[in-house]
Amino acid sequence: ESTITWDSEMIYGCVCDSSWAVGLGNGERQEPEWFGADCSLRHCPSADDPRTTSVDETDCSNKDAKGGRGTGQPGNICHIDCSNRGLCDYVTGRCTCFDGYYGEACHLQSALAKY
Repeated sequence: ESTITWDSEMIYGCVCDSSWAVGLGNGERQEPEWFGADCSLRHCPSADDPRTTSVDETDCSNKDAKGGRGTGQPGNICHIDCSNRGLCDYVTGRCTCFDGYYGEACHLQSALAKY
């Protein structure tokens, strides 16, 4: 009987599904919709942070991807859960927006909340 496990030197991982194109090219997002070791976690809707008008957080052009997978090409998209203006429930993939923000991705700001 062998004491060597057939995959003892290998590392495997899931490639999770996504409803959007994943990659480093134009129009692709660097993160898949579903993630986690068993692909059971879901990203929330994404949009640009409405409070940072001089910066587009969703622009991943020339930004390094996680894990050293490469650099985003012009038009590449960063995924920003809940526009940084809410908390993402990764089980349901839904945002809980901070006070003064609303919308599927918390990307809209109430006129009463503007500073």
